[in-house]
Amino acid sequence: MTVVGVLRQIQLFPVKSLPGSTPPTADVGPDGLVGDRLSAVVDGEGAVLRVKQHPRLRELRLTGPGSTLVATPDGSPLPDFLGVPGAHLAAVDGGARQVAPVHLVSTGQRLAPGAGDSSRANLVVDLGPDEPAPDAMVGALCSIGAVVLRLGERPRHCAGLFAAVVSPGALRVGDEVRVGSPG
Repeated sequence: MTVVGVLRQIQLFPVKSLPGSTPPTADVGPDGLVGDRLSAVVDGEGAVLRVKQHPRLRELRLTGPGSTLVATPDGSPLPDFLGVPGAHLAAVDGGARQVAPVHLVSTGQRLAPGAGDSSRANLVVDLGPDEPAPDAMVGALCSIGAVVLRLGERPRHCAGLFAAVVSPGALRVGDEVRVGSPG
């Protein structure tokens, strides 16, 4: 594996669609970053609410680091604030990740024209000025700290690559990013 960059930011989102945190370290298990997207705001029938249909989700705040308790900005009950009867926070079996355990994006990919919104990627890496094209990295192994990922498909609506966890472990901001050839 060749050193290609450095881990610049870790982002955890304990509750799907809500603002997250940027811890300096994280543990990665077989299903992704520990504590990431374990809960979601659901309606009275248990359907997960999404920002596209309920933009006020962006205004909710976690009550503390790593918390799965939310507060409305005006202190009103969650169903009233969202206008959704029975809205509540619920654990989501298997987590609320939609496609893959990890979403990785480079600083260069975020700045590319038409990149879309990659603000919810878990790992932000700096690959420098000679950054390979994302498609050239599909299928490659990527190690960051003690974690090994298999880089997968590109998201449909944002920059970066999804990744599967090959070897769980710990990572921290500043860890070297190493990539091996696809295949």
